[in-house]
Amino acid sequence: MGVYFNNIDQHSLQKEQIRFWDDNGYFVSDVLFNEKTIKLAGRHMARVFNQEYETNVPPNKIDWRPGDSETKMKKLDNAWWSNYVIRNLVLSPAIGAIAAQLSRSKTIRLFQDQLLHKPGIGPISPRSGSVGWHQDWNYWKCTKPDHALTARISLDGENQENGCMRVVPGSHIWPLQSTKMFFHSDTDIEKLPEFQVPDGERINVALLELQPGQVSFHHSRTIHGSGENRTNFARRTIIAHLLPGQTYYQSGTGDHPWATAVLANQKETGLQDGDKWEGNRFPIIYPYQDK
Repeated sequence: MGVYFNNIDQHSLQKEQIRFWDDNGYFVSDVLFNEKTIKLAGRHMARVFNQEYETNVPPNKIDWRPGDSETKMKKLDNAWWSNYVIRNLVLSPAIGAIAAQLSRSKTIRLFQDQLLHKPGIGPISPRSGSVGWHQDWNYWKCTKPDHALTARISLDGENQENGCMRVVPGSHIWPLQSTKMFFHSDTDIEKLPEFQVPDGERINVALLELQPGQVSFHHSRTIHGSGENRTNFARRTIIAHLLPGQTYYQSGTGDHPWATAVLANQKETGLQDGDKWEGNRFPIIYPYQDK
């Protein structure tokens, strides 16, 4: 299956790295996954998009199917249900160990994964495949407190030309914004919305350029987005959305009905406000458990 992580002791973060996370709401790791692993993951990602499920269990939310436009961003959720290689990647102890340190949590669970295939549309095609500016927690208020985080595993490398992610450093401690533009695939990422900026703060944008096998982490309240891929090659990313262990269900938000339904199906007495996010569909990835 390839080497999925190094010795877990090698993923101890320095105080300066954790302080950077605290101040900025994002962090970029060293290369965590080797070339063999990344190439294998790319092949299995293609199989899942082609609806080849080695477990015979489909992902639970599919936003691109064979026959859809090839210039549309391919996206689906919970591929780990369907494919063992994707499963091993998003449940990586290295990702769990880093997330635990950043969030200062004793336990990290997988909330869900996502496969994102941003097509290369070349330099002159109409804009598509963008991800508009947003904060993840605006879609996840069914989780409380608002401390979830995301790990993004780059398969192809990411830069400005192929639509790397952009973040607004420090925005994770700003007020929750009204901007919810994730699904605005034709958005011009260069045009910033009217953000609610605290007094004394200013809007800066950082580009998260990655090598293949590097992983970026961001807080669920960090404002982020990405532009279209103006190369002729795909930009593929495997994403693990993560929950610190003490995360509870908040009712009445209407957010994330797919994950909420999965959680409810695991509760024998029905889903109640304040129930813990747990169960085998939200597996623990830190501390590492030999599965």
